[in-house]
Amino acid sequence: MKQFILIAGFVSLFMVSGIAQNEEDALRYSLTDVMGTARYTGLGGAFGAVGADFATLSSNPAGIGLYKKSEVTITPSIFLGNTESTYMGKTLNDGRNNFALGNGGVVISVKPADKLDRNPLKNWQVGFGINRLKDFNNRVKMQGVNNENSLLDTYLEYADGKNPVTLNSFDTRPAFDTYLIDTISGTGPEFQYIDAYDYIGGFAGTLQQKSINQYGSVNEWVLSGGINVSDHFYLGLTLGFPIIRYTNESNYTETNLNEEKDLQEFNIYEYLQTRGSGFNVKAGMILRVFPFLRVGAAFQSPTWYHNMKDEWHTFTYAYYTNGDYFDARSPNGTYEYELKTPWKASGSVALIFGRAGLISADVEYINYADAKLNADDYGFYDENSAIQDNYTEAVNARVGAEVNLGVIQLRAGYRYGMSPFVSGVNDGVRQMASGGLGYKGKAFFFDLAVSYAFSNFDYYLYGTENISVQPVDTHPSDYNFLLTFGYRFE
Repeated sequence: MKQFILIAGFVSLFMVSGIAQNEEDALRYSLTDVMGTARYTGLGGAFGAVGADFATLSSNPAGIGLYKKSEVTITPSIFLGNTESTYMGKTLNDGRNNFALGNGGVVISVKPADKLDRNPLKNWQVGFGINRLKDFNNRVKMQGVNNENSLLDTYLEYADGKNPVTLNSFDTRPAFDTYLIDTISGTGPEFQYIDAYDYIGGFAGTLQQKSINQYGSVNEWVLSGGINVSDHFYLGLTLGFPIIRYTNESNYTETNLNEEKDLQEFNIYEYLQTRGSGFNVKAGMILRVFPFLRVGAAFQSPTWYHNMKDEWHTFTYAYYTNGDYFDARSPNGTYEYELKTPWKASGSVALIFGRAGLISADVEYINYADAKLNADDYGFYDENSAIQDNYTEAVNARVGAEVNLGVIQLRAGYRYGMSPFVSGVNDGVRQMASGGLGYKGKAFFFDLAVSYAFSNFDYYLYGTENISVQPVDTHPSDYNFLLTFGYRFE
């Protein structure tokens, strides 16, 4: 049953709001991948040994060392997200679109003055700008008839034995204040509860509906430096400053299907907003083994988010057949805490076929069990234990190819992300296919790319160790269109 709870939790990373800091939050902000420029996306992000692209400042900063000229780039993008959900045989589709900035930045390349050309330092570079690491934008709808149980069954379990004044302010107490649950007369001090389905008629099935709106992103400001040693060895260092902006709104509705009834319908609205900023350090190298072969390696420290802040609240509404209507608003919850996401290490190789094109591949190691939550007034012992018990290490892979047709380049790529969960919890695999083309002039260049990312997993509307519900089969996917404008100068 513990495994069941984790399955339910995984989908909340993408779609569902929570009202407490837990292992799901840690994973949500650990699952990032550089989106960056159109060329980077077109090659599936397989740029660790290719370099000379602004997105590499957030992956392998040694890529900055391959710049021979200075460059400024900007990449607007259009994100089209969609999720297909199937619950109790009912299939729905919904999604949302978003206009964003994939990257924007400048790299300055300087050639040291050495008239005798004996200096092994061919160029040194500095770069500054922003790269997009994750897009949270999504909208999901799900609907189905459940003849076995209700969300109120979980409320009865949570409330059992508790005095109403001690009920949770965000779920069971609002349910009590709207008469969705109530005490059975004379049961104190060990309180027992009944839910509104049993007032008249009993439970005979319910139409369950849920809609989820999700907004936000993770963007990283970067400050980088690099060197080119003898056109054979390249080093780079990046100071990264990621910024989290995340908002999640959900509406859950149950409609009583019993003809003889008191309760007609109830609705629960949840709102969560998370803000935070952090810091990390990335270091990398690229070695030109032969003119046609490059290898690279990079390391990223954990990201330390020292000012995470959650704000949340809920609304509960209940409608009865006699015309009664009740509503209850929770207090405004707020909490500040710290988060440390795992370190990453990557290796890469690229085959360069002169001016004809290239083939490249990257592998990345990350152990999601290394994430940790902390706060001044709370140790997160249970949550950090859940992280270690239920998340695992993963190896993610990226491959890409580019064909050079003179001033025009054609590109294709593929990315595979392993599940962050221990075996058997859920699928959790994330995949992306991409393609693009570019135009390179003497000073100006333009790149266009489109990516298609997809995954599938089970989502549970609710559940406890004693109450289970049939999963919602979800298939999230998204298209991302990027257009990079660039200008090179001495």
